[in-house]
Parts: sequence; C-alpha cells; structure tokens
Amino acid sequence: MTRRILTVDDQKITRDHLRQILETEGYEVEAAADGVTALEMLREKTFQLVITDLRMPDMSGFELLSTLRKERVPVGVIVLTAYGDTSEALRTMKAGADDFLSKPCDADHLRLVVARTIERRRLFDELSQLRNQLRGSYSFHTMVSQSAKMRKVFDLIQHVGPLDSTILIHGETGTGKELVAQALHAVNTRRKGSFVALNCAVLNDSLLESELFGHERGSFTGAEKRKIGRFEKADGGTLLLDEIGDISPAMQAKLLRVLQSGTIERVGGTDPIKVDVRIIAATHKRLEDEVRAGRFRADLYYRLKVILIDLPPLRDRKEDIPLLALNFVEKHNSAAATPVAEFDWAAMQALLQHQWPGNVRELENAVKSAVALAEGSVIHRDDLPETVAPRSTSRLPGPSLIDIETHLPELTEDLIGQVEREYFQRVLAEYGGNVARCARHSGLSRRSVTQKLQKYSLERATFKKPRVG
Repeated sequence: MTRRILTVDDQKITRDHLRQILETEGYEVEAAADGVTALEMLREKTFQLVITDLRMPDMSGFELLSTLRKERVPVGVIVLTAYGDTSEALRTMKAGADDFLSKPCDADHLRLVVARTIERRRLFDELSQLRNQLRGSYSFHTMVSQSAKMRKVFDLIQHVGPLDSTILIHGETGTGKELVAQALHAVNTRRKGSFVALNCAVLNDSLLESELFGHERGSFTGAEKRKIGRFEKADGGTLLLDEIGDISPAMQAKLLRVLQSGTIERVGGTDPIKVDVRIIAATHKRLEDEVRAGRFRADLYYRLKVILIDLPPLRDRKEDIPLLALNFVEKHNSAAATPVAEFDWAAMQALLQHQWPGNVRELENAVKSAVALAEGSVIHRDDLPETVAPRSTSRLPGPSLIDIETHLPELTEDLIGQVEREYFQRVLAEYGGNVARCARHSGLSRRSVTQKLQKYSLERATFKKPRVG
C-alpha cells in the first residue's frame, strides 16, 4: 500500500529536507508551499499524513489543521513548532493534531513520530469505519459482530426465532446468552407478549419454586399475599430459564412436569393453571456431560434441546473486539466528563491480546471503567483495568529514553538534552501533566521524572487538561 505524505512549509529548504528523510523510508512525498495549496491538494487526493509548519502566510498551519478537522478529512497531522513553544504545541494538540515536532527536527525522531502517527491513524480509520457500520451490516438487534461464527448464530436466530420450539443456548459466562434469547423473542410472533428472565443458579429450591410458579397467601411463613410467578408473567410471551444446568434434581422433575402438561400450580395452591409460554433455556455447562454424570435428567435435557444454539467465547472471535469496544464506548459515553472518541494504538493492542475469560461482559466492564477514567477524548492503555493491561508492560508506542539512546547515538550532549526535553513535553501533553502516568510510560520512577521536569523547567500545571462539566 502506498503511504503518501504531504509536507507544507513556506521554506523550500525545509520541504526538501523532509522529502529527503521520508523518501528514504519508502514514503511517497508531495509538497506545498502554503496552507491554501495544501488544502486544495488534500481535497483532490488521498494522503495518510500531513506535516505542516505552524507559521505560514495566508493560511497558518493551525488554520489548515482546524479546517481539516472541521471537514473531517481522514488524515493524520503533525505540526512543526518553534523549539520550546509549548503553549502553541498544546493548542495544536487540542485542535486535533496527532503530534508535534520542534524545529529543526532530528531525522531519527521524525521517522519515529511519522511511523507512529501513520499507524495510529490507520487504526483510527478502521475504528471509524467500524463505528459507521455499528448500526449497519454488523448489527443484529442489540448485538454487533463481524465474525463468521456469530453471523451463523444470527442466521440461526432469524431462521428458528419465528418457531415456537424450545431452544437451549449454550455458552460460557458473559457470552451474551440473554441477548440471544431477547433476539429470539423479538423475531417471534410472541414479541408483543412479555420477555421474562430468571437466573436459576442464584436461588435455592424453595425460592426458585416460588419465583417460577408463584404462591398463595399463607402457603409458608412470610407469604402475606398471593404472588404471581414467572410462568404466569410470561403467559403469551417468552420465559428464559438462565443457568438451567444448576437446578436440583427435584426442581428438574417439577419443571419437566410443567413442560409436559403446559400447566402450573402455585405453591400452596391446588388448582392447575394453564400457561402458554415459549421456553428458552441457557447454560454455561455442557448438559450432555451432566446427563452422563447423572446430575441432569436425560428426559428434561431432550425436552429443552429441541434446537441448540452454541455461542463462541470472545477469545475465538477476536475480530469482534474493536467493534464491541466501540459499541460499549457509545453506550457508556454519557457518564464521561469528556466524550470518548477513540482508543489509542496501545490500548487497542491490549484489548486484542487479552484472553477475556469473562467474555463480552468482561470487555464491557473494562471499557466502561476506561471511559470513566479517560481524561480526554482518547482511551489510553493505562485507562484500562490492570487485569486487562498489566502495568509492567504498559507503554504507549513512541520513543522512550532507551529509544533515544539507541536511535540517536551520534548526538552531542546538548542535542540529547534537546530531544529529551521535547520527549518529556510530549509525554506531559499526552497525560495532562500526570507524573505517575509519565513515569509508567517512560519506565522511570516518579522521582526521576520529577527531577527531569525540574532540570528542563517544565511545569506540570502548563499541561493539565481542562475538565468539562
């Protein structure tokens, strides 16, 4: 794939310098001498990245950046600022710049920032495309997926949902069994009736019997009035019996009798009550194994398993993680001080690398937490729970102090200090002046970071991000 970069600077020597460095890295480079010309080129041709000087006649780099973001042109932007001009750099970052470089920029540092920015914009473009498709071809009722395994599940729901057959849903905890049951109800003629769900695993036998079938007043101590059970509430609709594999043999026998007769009796009552209910059962256990072990009745199992829907765990459909993560961001954005728009590269990599033992439910909780902790519009790796993104490896892509020493061995002491100062400016800007996060990013202690800030006269307050609301 061609990676096309547009350099914008009113000084020809700067344009030529940038071209010489970038073309040796395999980039296709074009140049513009002013912002107006650059904007016309960007409207006519696709570029992956713009590197623009900040101060130019007619249209400044800041005006060019603002116009590109206003028109939603999908391109990364790096702004060249005067050395040490921190306030201007922060202003461009808030306006939507992906990064900034101080002039004159070092060749190796330029290569690192360009490569990182193009990779981040590629991920951002993919996430934007997925966001646009959330309610399109990847959406099915309240679920989203692009994996072949889940698309087969969606097709099966569409096919068997209109039937009144009893359905057994198998899947690990957190895979979305209740969402599947709701979708089955939604495509059935019973959708005008109630959808009623009960988690059978959390109740003992006496409470479960009362919840399912109801009870008469005075049937046991504390039964001060008649209670309508879940079967009666679901009459004409759908009843989901979640975690059916955890009920006792005694309750299995009572449930089998109801499925055979289509009638219930309230606890303490004697009159049979006819109910018309579509049963959907769900479990994280393999009921065939439970039958072989003698823990589940074979006759009830075959009554429930007229149609089986098997949900894959999230670790087997990792292509769905970006789509689901964006969906959960939109779902939980209202609670955030600043609406979250995207994940950075390192955060998304952490999501993709995690094994998700808690499946989709764990992913939603992780994103919900990150949305609450994010200090700006971007979720960073450190915003994710430590169980998902262990802090020992919590580094955003980009230069660390080790990177500087590796890639720039020929620098003089003064130039090393210049690069190091710029590095800490960028990290402070990234984390809003948060020393703890800067320390985790750079691999240094908080004390060492504080000493660096003192050395280079960098004030944390300068980089703090304003809170909204």
